[in-house]
Amino acid sequence: MKVKVEHVAMLHCDRLAADGMVELSEPATILDLLNALGIRPDHQNVVVPFINSERAKRTSSLSDGDEVFLTLAIGGG
Repeated sequence: MKVKVEHVAMLHCDRLAADGMVELSEPATILDLLNALGIRPDHQNVVVPFINSERAKRTSSLSDGDEVFLTLAIGGG
């Protein structure tokens, strides 16, 4: 299956192709995607994923053709 990935500039995805397409084995979750992109496990807990513009969890399933946006949690106060 192929999914299109976009991310904020501060998130380093070492294994993301220039066209943003990532091929994964089915079934796949956001966690599988994060691992495929080379995002370190200790950084994965601050990634906030969206699938097709809907907030998702790391355990959320992916489908062929999904569009995934990865951003980072922001804190303040």
